[in-house]
Amino acid sequence: MKTTNFRLPKTKVGDITFKKIIRTGKRLFAKHGFQATSINDIIEKSKVAAGTFYLYFDNKLALYMYLLEEYKKEIRETSAMAAVGYLTRYEIERAGLKSFIKYAKRDPLAYKLIWESMSVDPAIFKQYYQSFSKSYVYHLMEFVDLGQVRSDVDLETASYVLMGIANFVGLQVVFKEDITEEQIDWIVDECMKIVKNGLLT
Repeated sequence: MKTTNFRLPKTKVGDITFKKIIRTGKRLFAKHGFQATSINDIIEKSKVAAGTFYLYFDNKLALYMYLLEEYKKEIRETSAMAAVGYLTRYEIERAGLKSFIKYAKRDPLAYKLIWESMSVDPAIFKQYYQSFSKSYVYHLMEFVDLGQVRSDVDLETASYVLMGIANFVGLQVVFKEDITEEQIDWIVDECMKIVKNGLLT
């Protein structure tokens, strides 16, 4: 794999240019895919000088990896902030699920960019979700000790089940053009019924 180094801007003017490149890269990767988007496309649509791109990114992959890491960080921070003040695992799971769904609704390009990693390099896609799973397992373990999460369930498998619910229910909401806060709450509560009680009787 090529190097994926990037350099953050050091001036306000540089920050403006950097953000132009970021926004353009996100839009083009989501619309055309990683392979079909060239650095020249990004430079042209960003309306920056040809050499400016390389001030901040070694190559196209470096830009893509930067965007992917930013999404990962934003999703984790959004979920963590939503869970502040809640003490039970049920409350934390519900708050985290709702925050992810609302995040996906605000920025549906996140799905395209993240899943695009399968065609960029399957190892990137694998590492992205494995890192989420590892973090999820760590936090679930605390609630096993508190008796709020079953001790007879494999936590790695549970983490993928919970991520799968968030991912695909997020799509359910994204697919609905007009959806209210109340409708999102209803969908989240339907998911939590399944999480809390299971699907089969």
